[in-house]
Amino acid sequence: MRYNGNIKKHAVLPLIVILSVCTIFPLASQPSVNSNSFLIWGSGGYSKISNNVPATTAIGNAGMAIGAGYELHFKNFLIQTGVEVSYYTSKMSLIDTLLVMPMIDTEGTLFSGHFAFQQTSDMQKIANIGIPLMLGYETPDGLYFAIGGKVMLNVIGSSHTSTNVTSTAYYSDLIGDNSDGILSNMPNHGLNSEMRTVNSSLKLHTIFTGSVEAGYTFGKNPDDYSIKNKPKIRLSMCCDYGFAPVTSNDRINNLFVNISTTEEIVPTIRGYLLNSLQSNRLNVLYVGLKVTVLFGLKKYGCNCSSE
Repeated sequence: MRYNGNIKKHAVLPLIVILSVCTIFPLASQPSVNSNSFLIWGSGGYSKISNNVPATTAIGNAGMAIGAGYELHFKNFLIQTGVEVSYYTSKMSLIDTLLVMPMIDTEGTLFSGHFAFQQTSDMQKIANIGIPLMLGYETPDGLYFAIGGKVMLNVIGSSHTSTNVTSTAYYSDLIGDNSDGILSNMPNHGLNSEMRTVNSSLKLHTIFTGSVEAGYTFGKNPDDYSIKNKPKIRLSMCCDYGFAPVTSNDRINNLFVNISTTEEIVPTIRGYLLNSLQSNRLNVLYVGLKVTVLFGLKKYGCNCSSE
């Protein structure tokens, strides 16, 4: 009996060892998932700055942005932040405007100067540095959606205003060109039509926007447990819409400016983004196509032994 007991004892020990190895080895072979990602992105599209003034129409123009950040995953949910540099341009048109000024000619005769402003447009350009904070969801197949906001600091801005100015003179004691006392088409007296431009600096306060983004991450494969860490590409549509506060000190009360460097009066229209505002803010819109490169998304560190 003692001899048979020893045989059973010796047979059980190897069996326990084999079962332990079979249990531990698959556990050690399970992948450890690192869902955090370093991101770089770029986008291009349409941008617009509007001031809600009835006399103006914001047409918008091209915009672009580049950035880098970090994305943290909690299963299919994600948090994304970083730093973004954006460059927005926006074109605005103004309705035709007439300026009438009392003037005096070289002979000392009083007359009224009539300045008709047509085809007036103002191109604004602003560069910003922003911090986005996005909350999102991504399916195992790569469908992606995120919503959040951005705080953008306006670093620099400029305005380029152009208008076609037609100058005429009204004399009450003259018959004029059309029996109306108006004299025109006299270039040697400054009575003609010409295009005039004004360049000026532009500075906005901090821009606050709400942001939404939706797209697809290419190259994502949840069943791939390779230790290779190939970058993934995410293609998405993005939209930012928000406002920039305007204080009373920012407002421009005089639409016209004299660009003459002599005693001659040469009026034109300067940047009018901040003129005749009826609210205390400017609206900012950006819609674009965004390409994001993700480094480290779903990186799997497998402890499997190579065979």
